[in-house]
Amino acid sequence: MNIEEYLSKWKSDSLFGERQFKKLDHTLIVGQSLYLLSYKTEVSVDGAKETIEKNRFFQTRAQGLNENDDINHNGDYYVCQQILNQLESEFFKDYNDFIDGEARKKTSP
Repeated sequence: MNIEEYLSKWKSDSLFGERQFKKLDHTLIVGQSLYLLSYKTEVSVDGAKETIEKNRFFQTRAQGLNENDDINHNGDYYVCQQILNQLESEFFKDYNDFIDGEARKKTSP
């Protein structure tokens, strides 16, 4: 599985919110690819609305390898998964903070 297939699977496996990825035209190091990963949703609690969006960058380490090579060979799978975990953690922290804050407003005297 190459990185595009891996990210496409991550995107399609979303049960909540909108997951997106985009390969950027720029890269920090020649021979590597830079991706913008994002997780976004609009949440509403009794009329209070907020858009929660988090973004992260992921850069492949495929120096000297063809981008279609199996990503497990160069560690990109592991690094990508860690970045996706961080992205989701940050996203759900902000999401839960908004929900908790609105719930506290409704229950406060």
